[in-house]
Amino acid sequence: MWVVPPDPDRYPRETNEIARAAHDTSRRALRLTFWLGIPTLITAIVTGYVAYRALVPAEETNQREKTDHKEEQEFEAGSPVKLTPGESYYGPSWYVSAENARNREGEVFDMVSTDPDKPSFPWLRKHWTPLNSTGVAVNVLSKHKHTVLIQGVAISRLKCAEPAAGALFKVPPIGDGGTLEKPAEYAMNIEAARPVTRQLGDDGLPGPPTNVNVTLDQGDQREIRIEFFSGAKSCTFQAELIISSEGGKYKERLPAYWGETGEDLYTFRVTAPSRSFSYERRYATGNDYTAPPIVGVPADQIEWDKHGRPSYPGTP
Repeated sequence: MWVVPPDPDRYPRETNEIARAAHDTSRRALRLTFWLGIPTLITAIVTGYVAYRALVPAEETNQREKTDHKEEQEFEAGSPVKLTPGESYYGPSWYVSAENARNREGEVFDMVSTDPDKPSFPWLRKHWTPLNSTGVAVNVLSKHKHTVLIQGVAISRLKCAEPAAGALFKVPPIGDGGTLEKPAEYAMNIEAARPVTRQLGDDGLPGPPTNVNVTLDQGDQREIRIEFFSGAKSCTFQAELIISSEGGKYKERLPAYWGETGEDLYTFRVTAPSRSFSYERRYATGNDYTAPPIVGVPADQIEWDKHGRPSYPGTP
């Protein structure tokens, strides 16, 4: 009987086939696990992203609230009001100067010039002193969320000397644009031992004492006009609004001349007339509103009332 000899490669071949079958099964299981895991992974990523986006706005909102609160605290710690130029005061009509007593006849007063060294409004501010009274009009805007109360006006850095003399100057008429709402008007005699706010009379003179009681809520605005009078001296000074807001006291310096810088911005000047109403030179300007000529005025053509206020009835 013929016997088939055993196959010497059978065992290794079967072992390899078993291993290959196991490997293929493992690969199929891995592929199945991989494809089944993708939706789970995507779901986890989406869920995490949604959760993250849900947290981010909250964190951004919280940070924004912190920033707003800090800015609000800084804002509330500052001045409770903002001042801008008012429209109800156009400056004095007469000026006096010891520096400009030289002959100015024939020169032209430039209504729009910004040169302080030739006849113009900046020239008046630099070299001349308002006669009898000066003043300011400001729009006061309330910034604080709490009610702001303007309680008064304080005079500081007051220095006085003998009345200025030399030359007398009447400025060109510049009209009055008027305002939509009547401003809160006050007057002060700066030479008084204790200057207090007074009513500004229809005659343009200080009247009886009055309290300043201007109340503003946040965003409210009111124009305030104040005129300062001197009856015997030539004085320089500064003035501040006295303000109360949420129990705190503030002082806001009033500008004497908008556009100036440093202390010149806040320093007012005013002089009483010379004791004998005598001036070396007297000037007035014509009615040409673009370039009025400066002319000399005889002393006997200037009239003075009992309050020491001049007037010039003539027409240059």
